[in-house]
This record gives sequence, structure tokens and C-alpha cells, in this order.
Amino acid sequence: MALKSTITGLLLFIVASLTLSACKQMQTPKMAPAADKFASNSVLVFEPDHVDIGTVKEGEKAVGYLRVRNAGEAMANIISVQTSCGCSVATPEQSLLMPGGFTRIKIVVDTFAKQGKARKWVLLTDDAGHRSKAWVTLHVKPNPHLDISTRSIFKGKCAACHFDPARGKLKGMDIYQAVCAMCHGTDREGVSGPSLKYHHDKDRLSHVIADGVGSQHMPGFAISRGGPLTDGQVKTLARWLSLLDK
Repeated sequence: MALKSTITGLLLFIVASLTLSACKQMQTPKMAPAADKFASNSVLVFEPDHVDIGTVKEGEKAVGYLRVRNAGEAMANIISVQTSCGCSVATPEQSLLMPGGFTRIKIVVDTFAKQGKARKWVLLTDDAGHRSKAWVTLHVKPNPHLDISTRSIFKGKCAACHFDPARGKLKGMDIYQAVCAMCHGTDREGVSGPSLKYHHDKDRLSHVIADGVGSQHMPGFAISRGGPLTDGQVKTLARWLSLLDK
């Protein structure tokens, strides 16, 4: 009798395990999070590879420094330094480094039209074509005295991120990733801007996308408002957003 009970219990455990496994496999897969690290193949390494600049008011220049060390056994040269967007400028104090030598890279971030936590990357390339990457974070707080009368995220260096990428995009997802994801998140979860999940009113979405909310943080993206999106792109994007999460 005891043996029979043991076998029955074992069979029930196996069935439950298989059922749980099947349920897990049937769940809708989530979008994989973006990799936070960059596999460096350069002897020029950032130490550390993440620096927090601190808190600044919107409109002020945020300045930070990244330290770079030559971890190789020969001289190495910094050929180029790139940043994640046009609002950030990174400049090395020294380009040629002896083995074991150090230098600093100064990064200056224009905080206009930013709010809350902001994150930027800096990518350097050495004379062998190898690269190293580091991140800079900062927190931007509101500035009631900021003069925005002559500024727009669609002009100047900001256009490289907020205007140019929208050109030629025809699908809602592509338009979103081009000019919306940087503020609202790659999965619409909200970053510096609010979450765009569970918004099913297509007309309301079209209005906000086209005309904005009266702020430099969310201006009107329609061409008639100085933005990059045609009427067709606005409608396509709004329709795509409205059909998600149903």
C-alpha cells in the first residue's frame, strides 16, 4: 500500500512538473533587455566604465570626466571618440598613451529638453581599430528660469536624434524606434517620458503626436509644427500604438 502511494505521488509530481513547464513555454515572450555592457577589445580601457555626473538644472551644461588607461604593452593612440547623441561632446586630454599611462576624457552634455535620469555612452577607437565603451548618467531637474523661446529639439545638433532618423520610416514600429523610444522606452515602458502602454484612443494619440503638449519635452512632431513626421507617419504611428496591449 505504501509503495502504491509512493508511485501515485511520484506520478502526480511528474504531471505537475510537465504542466508547469508547458505553461511557462506558452507564456508570451518578453523583449530581451538591452545589453548594458559592451565587449571591449581595446587595450585602452575605461576605469571605471560608468560615471555619475550628478544633478543639474535643465539648460545647464553637465560636465563629467572618464578615465582611460592603456592596459597594453605598447603605445596606443586614441583615434576617435564618439558619443550617443549630438547633445554630448567628448574630448580626450591626451591621445597618445604609454603602456600603463592614463588620460581623461571630458564629456559635456547639453541638458536642454531633458528631464529626470539621462544616460549617455562614450565610445573610443584606438589605432588598431579596437573599441572601448563607457556610460555617463546624470539627473536633470526642472529649471523655471529656462528660456526656450529660440530652441527646438528638431534643430541644431538635437536634430540628429529627434528629426533625421524619422526620414523614410513607413511602419509604426520603425517610426517609434526612430524618434520615440529614446524618451518613452524601447518597449514603451517610459524612461524620461511617460509610458505609452495601454493607450488605445487612436485619435487622442494622433493629436498628441502631431501637436505635442506645449512643452519642449514633447513638442508637436508633425511637419506643420516644425517636426519630422508627415501626416501619414503620424496616423501610422498612432494606429500602431493603439493596437498594442489589447
